[in-house]
Amino acid sequence: MIRSSLSLLIAATCIVVEAGDLQVEPDKGNVVASRLEGSWQVHESLTQRLTGNPKARPSKLSFTSDPSIAESVPAEYATAFNEKHMKVYLAGEAEIDGTKCPFVLTQVSGNPHVLVWFERDGNPFGNGESFNLMIAVASDTQDDLLFVGGDFNNQPFSAFERVGDSSNQ
Repeated sequence: MIRSSLSLLIAATCIVVEAGDLQVEPDKGNVVASRLEGSWQVHESLTQRLTGNPKARPSKLSFTSDPSIAESVPAEYATAFNEKHMKVYLAGEAEIDGTKCPFVLTQVSGNPHVLVWFERDGNPFGNGESFNLMIAVASDTQDDLLFVGGDFNNQPFSAFERVGDSSNQ
């Protein structure tokens, strides 16, 4: 589900930007940014309906806000974001099936889009990957649903439900 496509964002840029040029621009009207934080697990019956398979990979996700992550994003990514006028609505640490990694939430082609970086050779930003996502907001935050797709809109989305107490969301 999560595939590397960040080279598309980087390929057309030629302006040099130092790390730290990205800033989080919170927007309470951004549904995903305002409700993404927390822990999520695959919702098997909805995922079965959407994908034909009740299992999803990843099967567990969590997101924690830390705006300083945006300031740490390497220059080549910051350049691509700035060149394409992409805002960062949320940044922090994601945990994907037990692996912690930095993330930023932006939009691509009008779709909420998360970029995550996995460590490679000691570099926490060594392997960038991305995916589209959406949130269906419920009257009780605990009942929100998270839908995670691929990095393009050519794959079905898997469904996730919150895990644990979301009263601090």
